[in-house]
Amino acid sequence: MIMNEITYILKMSYDGTKYYGWQKQPDVPTIQGELEKVLNKLWNVSIKTVGASRTDRGVHALDQCVSFSASQKFEPDELVKKLNLMLPQDISVRSAKISREKFNARFDACGKLYAYKIYFDKNPFKLRYSLWLNRHIETNEMKVIGELSELLIGEHNFSAFSIKKDLPENPVCNIKYAFWEFAYEKESIIFYINGDRFLHKMVRSLVGAILDIARGKFSPEIFKKMLDTGERIVEFKTASPKGLILEKVYYDEDFR
Repeated sequence: MIMNEITYILKMSYDGTKYYGWQKQPDVPTIQGELEKVLNKLWNVSIKTVGASRTDRGVHALDQCVSFSASQKFEPDELVKKLNLMLPQDISVRSAKISREKFNARFDACGKLYAYKIYFDKNPFKLRYSLWLNRHIETNEMKVIGELSELLIGEHNFSAFSIKKDLPENPVCNIKYAFWEFAYEKESIIFYINGDRFLHKMVRSLVGAILDIARGKFSPEIFKKMLDTGERIVEFKTASPKGLILEKVYYDEDFR
């Protein structure tokens, strides 16, 4: 950190529908790009931000954490007001705080919670943030997908549920919990998964594979083998990004 600079920590929410993901890219709109554009105007210098999760194109966030270093030009409440006035309507800053300690929103995160929402009814007011499945999940199918979700808990090599070219050197993730629940009087189901880290498109791949098994496209035994070996034995459909929401990012107590 440069002398006289402090770290600002933002909590953000956004509708990812029209954005090409979190990470800044040339010539296309991204969440990071829109945020840095506004920060650069406020400080009149180039500000570089770090997001806890590099959400994919079309993915939403309820609780994205962002950090950046800058001179102490604004108090947290003032910064929140200015950012919300200047950012697009589908990007919101919920809170800000200042830290004089080193803090990195991505590398200091100790866990993340994602939710994937599926509706059975074609409701135009909800489909922007969910996958429409034009049939209900039967009781026997719910039993199967519940059992599959339990297999995810613990440490596994999730290479089979990611993009091969984007795999990190260590593809092992530790999943604290994963489960499905009915919501809104059984008009929808939501998949919750909490882990220390996630690979590129991992949650959407898991949802797509589990739904394919529920449809009878391949067996739970093959799913378990892919989870055990890290090898993609069969192809499956990756679920749409619009149903995925980053619900929460976890840190040590000081930053929760």
